[in-house]
Amino acid sequence: EILHIRMMILRSLFLPKAGLSSSARRAFTTSLSLRPLPSGPTHFGREVLNVDLASPNLPVEAIVSALYEHGVLLFRNQSHLTPLEEMRFAQLFTHQPDDIGGGQSYTGGAGTQHRLPNYPSIALVGSYHVKNFYGLTAESPGVYNDWHPNQRAWHCDGLADTNPPPDLTTMRCLQTPSRGGETIFASSVKAAELLPDSLDPPPEDVRINYRLFGKYEIAREGTNLLWAQGSKGSTDAAWDVNLAAGTTVPLVVRERHSGKRSLVGSYHVASISLMEDAPDAPPRLGFEEANRYVADAWRPGLADDLLYKHQWQVGDLVAWSNRLVIHTATSTVAYKGESRLHTRIRMRSQPEYAPMPWKT
Repeated sequence: EILHIRMMILRSLFLPKAGLSSSARRAFTTSLSLRPLPSGPTHFGREVLNVDLASPNLPVEAIVSALYEHGVLLFRNQSHLTPLEEMRFAQLFTHQPDDIGGGQSYTGGAGTQHRLPNYPSIALVGSYHVKNFYGLTAESPGVYNDWHPNQRAWHCDGLADTNPPPDLTTMRCLQTPSRGGETIFASSVKAAELLPDSLDPPPEDVRINYRLFGKYEIAREGTNLLWAQGSKGSTDAAWDVNLAAGTTVPLVVRERHSGKRSLVGSYHVASISLMEDAPDAPPRLGFEEANRYVADAWRPGLADDLLYKHQWQVGDLVAWSNRLVIHTATSTVAYKGESRLHTRIRMRSQPEYAPMPWKT
């Protein structure tokens, strides 16, 4: 059933100003038609109907409000977008001010990514071969070729190597295999509601220390590591990461736009400290204990009936808040030999949009 949402004009606090031109501000409208995501749960995520993201008259306030209400938005039929139009859409949200043509705010993550030469904040991801695609000729075999079909790797983008980590991520589908290649989402708000009472220390007192390790094994359920050694860092030219020393992020956060209580996380867990600890204090939980703790914290919120598995169609653009949902890729085994190609944008947030501890 289509939900026709009449949006009240938001207070200025709830509408980020970065990247918003005066013409975009004049383009505000107050309505947006939404419906639940296909074959998904109804407690998060919506499909946005009849919106062309290339339009100069986007319902900006309604889109921003809907994203932070529902966590994930799906826009169909966006094959015609240019890189410039993708960047303009992404910059309606809480990214750092950035030169659309030459900004370097992109966060690379755990694998090497090919970027568009004139739009370095736009990367290509998947298994693909492209020739002179907006100036880029490149190929990629994919990242998850050795994964078990049921392997997961749950994370919020950039959490282990970027400070502040991205708020918004967008992905747009250019090619998709005949089967497989899904992206799976879960509500971090629901996960916060379902935190076990038995966790010690209390989750709201916890901050997780993350690191991109050189070698590691992800637990099959995808929330934590079984073992790890070494590290990746910005001095390693083969890897496009920012902070070799890792990051420290609260587990339970207050999403700034909506005020919602939520979890943020990644499987790159190194140790656990408490919010009250000094930065140079030794961790309260070492590698093994910290990874068990994180697995226990996320398990109830990642039950199968709470997940949305997005089956990509060419032209889909999915935008999500890394403060309100967590996601995972899936194994390439199901589509070995086929192409899967997406553009992706995920830039650093403005400093004031870094993950905020719930207790603050």
